[in-house]
Amino acid sequence: MDRTQLHTLLPHQGDALWLDALVDHDKLTIRGLSAWHHLDKLGKNASPCLLFEAAAQLCAAHGALYGEADAIEMALVGKLSQLNLHPVTRSAEPLLVSAQQEALSPAGALYAFAIHAGTQPLLDGKLLLVLVRA
Repeated sequence: MDRTQLHTLLPHQGDALWLDALVDHDKLTIRGLSAWHHLDKLGKNASPCLLFEAAAQLCAAHGALYGEADAIEMALVGKLSQLNLHPVTRSAEPLLVSAQQEALSPAGALYAFAIHAGTQPLLDGKLLLVLVRA
């Protein structure tokens, strides 16, 4: 799924969309691609920790693909935890973003996520999405 198709799943448009493609997904996991240039928009010294936004969008896409009968109007980042930033040198390779759903309730979804730059881990942690039902 490319950026054009992602626009049908997510409200993020233009520069606000930090995902470039979905690689694969199933009921509990999802993987997608992002890139360093999304971070560059925030300034020369923007922390790679801010790439959690790509992971949050990936998790929201997962919810849009596998949501239950009740439509989800909005998914908001409720909490980031257990963040680990690993030292990595920037490259032109795409960033692989992956997430695994660990828990789901009517109020939210908990995901473990990881971002890799090539074969090197860049950022990982837990992401709690608060779900607003339509």
